[in-house]
Amino acid sequence: MTPRSGARSSAPSPRGGEDFTARTPIGSLDRRSRRAGYTPPASLRQRAGRLSFAVVSALVAVPGCAGGDGQRAPGGGGVFGSAGTFGRGGAGAGDAGAAAPGGGGAGSSGMASGGVAAGGLDSGGAGAGGGGAANDCAFTVTKNALSTKIPTVGIVEWALAGPAPSSATIVYTLKDAPSSSLNRGGEAPVDLDEPGYRTLLLGLKQAKDYRFRIEASRNGQTCVSPEYALPTTGSFESSPSVTVTVVQPEKREPGFIVTSSGSSLPSSAFILDADGEVVWYVEGPQNPTRALMDYEGEHLWMLQLNLLNQGGEMRFVSMDGEQEHRNVPGLENAHHDFTVMPGGKVAAIAWRGEGIDPESEVLVRSPDGTVTSAFRIGSNLYRSEAFHANAIHYIPFDDGFTISDRNPNLIVKVRADGTLDWQLSGSCEDAPAGERCSPQRWDVNHGHHLLPDGTFVLFNNSYTEVAHVLEFRLNATPGAFTATLVRDYAGDAASTNLGDVQRLPRGNTLITYATDGKLVELDASWNVVQTFSVRVGYSSFRPTLYGPPARL
Repeated sequence: MTPRSGARSSAPSPRGGEDFTARTPIGSLDRRSRRAGYTPPASLRQRAGRLSFAVVSALVAVPGCAGGDGQRAPGGGGVFGSAGTFGRGGAGAGDAGAAAPGGGGAGSSGMASGGVAAGGLDSGGAGAGGGGAANDCAFTVTKNALSTKIPTVGIVEWALAGPAPSSATIVYTLKDAPSSSLNRGGEAPVDLDEPGYRTLLLGLKQAKDYRFRIEASRNGQTCVSPEYALPTTGSFESSPSVTVTVVQPEKREPGFIVTSSGSSLPSSAFILDADGEVVWYVEGPQNPTRALMDYEGEHLWMLQLNLLNQGGEMRFVSMDGEQEHRNVPGLENAHHDFTVMPGGKVAAIAWRGEGIDPESEVLVRSPDGTVTSAFRIGSNLYRSEAFHANAIHYIPFDDGFTISDRNPNLIVKVRADGTLDWQLSGSCEDAPAGERCSPQRWDVNHGHHLLPDGTFVLFNNSYTEVAHVLEFRLNATPGAFTATLVRDYAGDAASTNLGDVQRLPRGNTLITYATDGKLVELDASWNVVQTFSVRVGYSSFRPTLYGPPARL
């Protein structure tokens, strides 16, 4: 990549700059900790009272009598000690149940449950079993609040007595969730490098009550906190209205749709859950076409259309809404679409010349604010009298990009260093791709999705009464490239601009009819599962709001 003159700036960055705090990537839920070890009986885990959340910090361990000694068993382990009795109720918390020495049986260690204090929040400390050490899982929650900028984002900070945990997760659930709801809560991985183990709870519905617990692992043991009540979430004043029509409720795919308002007003970026409810919302630049969470899931980026090459805007917002940077330097010429890459990078299509429909280039912005030109999008890649690149996706499995151009009606795949891999549709005569050009035919294309197995779906606007979605089976080898049309799907909606399609992780397909204002989910047999009626730009589905996206 070649640095662009003046592209490096001191502008704030999601991972650098004076206005932002560098944050370690949260990582994906594939690394979530799992509960292990001893689980007390249900009767001892029941709540014995409520602790007011007006208190800044809440101590989990509350008074209780010590567990009884584990009994000796000749040749065997000490059996479970008896549960401690209920402590006296009252306004103040007493001391935790003390560890009780267990009998030294010759076998494995026994355990004793801690006492429970009446009127307290949860169980006291556990008494030790035969030969076992005290199990001190005392949690302190120092912050339990909602973001002041985005009232559907929970913020939790906490501590655990004793050695630091090696991993942790916060599990949160929607109170009194209806049986038809797909979004009933989630699991937030904890970044242990964050001060106070600060963790965001994302995907919360508006004006709802949630409960959460902390699960922290250390030394082969999992400590589980009691449940806490998160403050009731707030509502958005200007979020779009969404109408949901469900045809096959059992086939709906759980997850979230990150999207933007497109050409509708007010200009915004927002996230829908699989129930069609807006769970995240911020103001956006004029005519925002694409909104995406970055690869690490810490910030949401958005892009202005900039159709006429008169200057555009890219901006990003932290997921708690408390940090925002508008008019990111070096990306003023960005237009139509961008994609995200590992390490906090963002790659955008940008006009390379003046006037209408000149060539473009791919600009890559690093977290330190450096913007570099990766490669040109023009006659070096395909033949056309005018150029109008309009969609781009990063391909993580081979470090490349797929790029759509609506004027010559084609898709190209290009490596990160600018090497052309193949061309699908458009003119193959004297094409730079040579024998790796497949002569298909359609009119106007936008969003698309390439899967590792060679499945490729694209949104074909067609400019007829309905738009089409085309599915191909691609076969790319070092010496040849072929494409076989597998499906030509025509629904009942159209989109005169934009338009998108994505194959979902469980096999469904999401089609975005931008100007008709419809998001349609289809099952594996191309039958309608459900429809969201709302004006949007491009859209991207994510199974979770943590870690890397399903499609970049």
